[in-house]
This record gives sequence, structure tokens and C-alpha cells, in this order.
Amino acid sequence: MRLLSAVGLFGLLVVATGCGGAPELGAPPNYGAPNMEQTAARFHADPKSNREVAGDKVPMKFTDTDGKPVDLVSYRGKSNVVLVVVKGLPKSSGGLFCPGCLAQVNSLTANYAEFKAREAEILMVFPGPTDGLPQFLTTAKVDGTGGNPKVPFAILTDADLKAVKTLGIDGDWAKPSTYILDKKGNAVFAFVGETTTDRPSVKALLAQLDKVNGKK
Repeated sequence: MRLLSAVGLFGLLVVATGCGGAPELGAPPNYGAPNMEQTAARFHADPKSNREVAGDKVPMKFTDTDGKPVDLVSYRGKSNVVLVVVKGLPKSSGGLFCPGCLAQVNSLTANYAEFKAREAEILMVFPGPTDGLPQFLTTAKVDGTGGNPKVPFAILTDADLKAVKTLGIDGDWAKPSTYILDKKGNAVFAFVGETTTDRPSVKALLAQLDKVNGKK
């Protein structure tokens, strides 16, 4: 039987820890860079909405990383919206990026064309300080360098946590959450996760969009 190296064992423990697990004795959480495909494979294949959110209760106004305003109302009548909230860089001392968040942005980037084919735009919210955002994209391998693809959708900031507090998902910046708004601005799907892999898979989101678009 092949023994795991110390590094391999540590990697398994990191993935098992989850985004919402409390560290022992005040130690910082052990978030690390995951194997993207293995982590994404553990996302929910057929999740049900676990939050009741009216469309008018979803924060509509954000600022992108270029400092430009983004109003979700502008998508009405034009596109469905998939609003994804990642954890950001955890405020806990020494905290690193949530493995599921890294795998999620990587997977969404790789499958962006599938969302556009379903008349949907992805918007990702990065809560808390944005200093770590460049490193987040680099670690997720979506920074456009070294052969990596560049994330094709807008990254929105929520430095003051106003949006995550309005949604009731704050906690070490934010719980990993996903919302789908149809072209009328109705929130037709809302899922709030508690752990690293407690989030919808790309396949699940595409299936939800097919329902929104009237496809069986």
C-alpha cells in the first residue's frame, strides 16, 4: 500500500476542512490551493434552492475591479444573471484562499461559453479587502498569464461587506453563495453553502438555466 507524503496528507486535510469549519484553539484556517478538477467534482450535482430571496432583495449595485459601476438592473430584458459570491481572502490571521472558491472560478471560466449560450452572464463578488484578488486569480489559474485563461466575466467588489450583510451570508467575509436572476430580475435560484464543496456544480447551474429558458 502506497503511503501518502506529508504534503499529500496535508492537501487531503485542507480539502476536508471546508470553508465553514472552525479552526481549533484560535489557529488560522488551513485553506490551500486544491486540485481544481477533484474539488469541483465534489460540488452538488442537483442542488435545491435553500434560501428564499426576492429579486428586489438582491443587491443590485456594485463596482468592478476597474472602479466602474455595475448595476444588475441593466441586465433585465437582456440576460439571465448568475451571481456568485466567493469568500474573498479570509480575515483570520494567516488564512489562505478557500479551495472551493478557487476551483469554482476556474470551472466557471472554463465553461463560460456554455453560460453565454444560455443567455446568462456570470458576475462574481469578491468580498472584503481586494488586495489579495490578483493572487486569488493566479492561484485559481485564471489570471491570463503562463498559458492560463483569463477570467472572462466581471469581478465585483464588496469591500464594506454591504452586499453580503444584506444577503445574510456574512461570516469570515462571506459564505459561498450562488444566485440566478432571470431576465425579469426574479431570483429563481438561491443556494448558500457552508463548506468548501457545498455549492452548485457548473452542470447544475446550466440545468437551472435551461429551466429558466423553458428547456426540459
